[in-house]
Amino acid sequence: MQHQKNTYFYAIGLSYQKADAEVRGHFSLSDTAKQNLLAEAKHNGIESLIVISTCNRTELYGFAEHPYQLIHLLCENTKGTVEEFQDVAYIHKGKNAISHLFRVGSGLDSQILGDFEIISQLKFAARASKKEGLLNSFTERLINSVIQASKRIKNETELSSGATSV
Repeated sequence: MQHQKNTYFYAIGLSYQKADAEVRGHFSLSDTAKQNLLAEAKHNGIESLIVISTCNRTELYGFAEHPYQLIHLLCENTKGTVEEFQDVAYIHKGKNAISHLFRVGSGLDSQILGDFEIISQLKFAARASKKEGLLNSFTERLINSVIQASKRIKNETELSSGATSV
């Protein structure tokens, strides 16, 4: 998904799947660090960015000319290094980034399959981005679609029945 000035939609981050708790801790973001990251992104000309940081994952979703712009923002605002990020992280672009966001938001990428706590974290992150003027119409529509998909999965499947465990 290309947008203005040769930017593309990216999902960059790390999760429990490849990064242990210690490494995830290096990239965790406090609320203050998230605010600082968003302010720095806006200052650097990023038009849309969503930041989530939980015990199981830290991810940035947004538009950039190159994923390194987002990786740099993450490393500048955490104790993590670019080298460490490269060892355990993932970078998704365009349709793959959108698919990843749907998997995360629907609980399909959670440590406990069908865990829907992440959707409230995504909603909160989107509100924080909008407040900072960092939620363009594409990303806002995308988040709303992810929320709707999550509701359908929760209401129309057995995923959230509690039958799954770590």
